[in-house]
Amino acid sequence: MKLKKTIFLFFVFFIFSCVCSFGQKIKVLSDKMEVFENQGLIVFTGHVKAVKGDLKVWANKLYVYYKIENGKRNVKKMVALGNVVIKKDGWRSYSGKATYFKPEERLILEEEPKVWHGKDLVEGDVVVVYFKEGRSEVLARGEGRVKVNVYTE
Repeated sequence: MKLKKTIFLFFVFFIFSCVCSFGQKIKVLSDKMEVFENQGLIVFTGHVKAVKGDLKVWANKLYVYYKIENGKRNVKKMVALGNVVIKKDGWRSYSGKATYFKPEERLILEEEPKVWHGKDLVEGDVVVVYFKEGRSEVLARGEGRVKVNVYTE
């Protein structure tokens, strides 16, 4: 039980570090960028790479939803689609879709999400991190199962 709690704490710290970095200035590279000001949407398409310090995020497409408040764009939600990879320090995650809801401080990894720290691995059908509550869930749907592989020294 203590080992599982430690794994989840590491996992939450990793995801929290990734998401918090999105609130700061980052560099985004892509093949194409479209801004839909009336919809409050920026779409980055093709070989998307976002970098902030040692945090790196790759995806096929990145949607950034924002609202203009006091003349400034405030991000409300981000959705990364297709081969989403997040790396920071010894952590990495892979999923088909990653959605971050900034007001709720909630991150959802879907479509075969996997999170590694070194060789340790956590996977399920959906991974949800609730930052305000300081908790995370790895969920299985239908006949699926949550899997945790921990390597000890």
